[in-house]
Amino acid sequence: MQRKLFCTCVCAAFVFVACMMSFASNPSATERILHTFTGGNDGSEPDSGLALDSFGNFYGTTFFGGLANAGVVYRITRTSSGPKETVIYTFKGGTSDGANPSGSLLIAPGGRIFGTTTGGGQGYGVVFELIPSSSGYTEKLLHVFPRGEDPVNAGVIMDKNGNLYGETAGGGAFSDGTIYEMERTTTGYKYVLLYSFASGTDGDYPSGGLIFDSAGNLYGTTASGGPGFAGDVFELKPAGNGTWTESILYTFTGSSDGVNPESALAMDSSGNLFGTTVYGGDTSCGGGFGCGEVFELTNSGGVWTKTTVHAFTDTPDGHAPMAGVTFDAAGNMFGTTSNGGNSGSGVLYEISPTTGGWSESVVHSFSNGADGGYPSTPVTFGPKGNLFGTAQFGGTTGDGVAYGFAGIGAQ
Repeated sequence: MQRKLFCTCVCAAFVFVACMMSFASNPSATERILHTFTGGNDGSEPDSGLALDSFGNFYGTTFFGGLANAGVVYRITRTSSGPKETVIYTFKGGTSDGANPSGSLLIAPGGRIFGTTTGGGQGYGVVFELIPSSSGYTEKLLHVFPRGEDPVNAGVIMDKNGNLYGETAGGGAFSDGTIYEMERTTTGYKYVLLYSFASGTDGDYPSGGLIFDSAGNLYGTTASGGPGFAGDVFELKPAGNGTWTESILYTFTGSSDGVNPESALAMDSSGNLFGTTVYGGDTSCGGGFGCGEVFELTNSGGVWTKTTVHAFTDTPDGHAPMAGVTFDAAGNMFGTTSNGGNSGSGVLYEISPTTGGWSESVVHSFSNGADGGYPSTPVTFGPKGNLFGTAQFGGTTGDGVAYGFAGIGAQ
């Protein structure tokens, strides 16, 4: 199974909101721990961001932990004694179940939950569905990936017809990754290969997940490929008759331009794309490799232009942003870096638009203590501008935390 590596060098809505209101009245950046993972049945290393359902509950996954140490799906709700984590599914691994879930969950109408694992099945991951009932959740395997495909960090997204879309970092016709659809039919979901990456100028190792635009086109990144093997940003358009056409919107050249975009993109109301690269940017940082950046792609007449929004410098503003950015209602961006900051254990940052540019500030510098450490997952906004996320490590046993910050985002 594949695991992400970190660069150390270089309830009801009203009830859950009430839980957060105890510190929502204070807009200062004070972290609240929603759950500290223990490495036992409750899970270890939360490897996804938090997905919010229509009732205000949060859902996520851990890569390890659970009865078989193959990971869990959990829910965080409000109780009379505060936020509570409940394991709703424990992966068993083997040929009949998934193992080691990675990537964000999708909460669908009716409370169904969709996601991907990097292990289990034939050993290379599965697409799964959790179906709720009065007695709990029942898992259904929708697809078992063959050798080499690896849906790392990807998850799935859903179109208006209930079809699912995802990506794999390997496999396909050239072993360089794929984009696939789980087509919803009257008899269940059917796997359809939409596109195979071919490395070279085409890119390879797509990971981090996909997004839609309003026309149903797909956008994503590849962590490698291109002339400089630094990765690219791509668009996939439906061309009719079930075929899709890929276009490369931007190819990173490495060094100060950015290296290895490994996260999902975000699109603003004007159709501009925003993302992160793990390395590159300020080459005075990270021993010449750069500490990563946030970038913007703007479209003018079909020509996409890349701008560096912020280049990280390790201390104090962070290093190696493995997660993408999340917008608040005012267009401010929030995200995490997996390293850097005051303790070298990552930061939660905000980037705000200014006259003629952008300004980055550190919301919280993780210590890898009780507050968590080395976050590599995207953050989520709930009501009242409250921000929520996970850190894979830290906490009292080193198995990670789920955290919240009250009122730091615009509503």
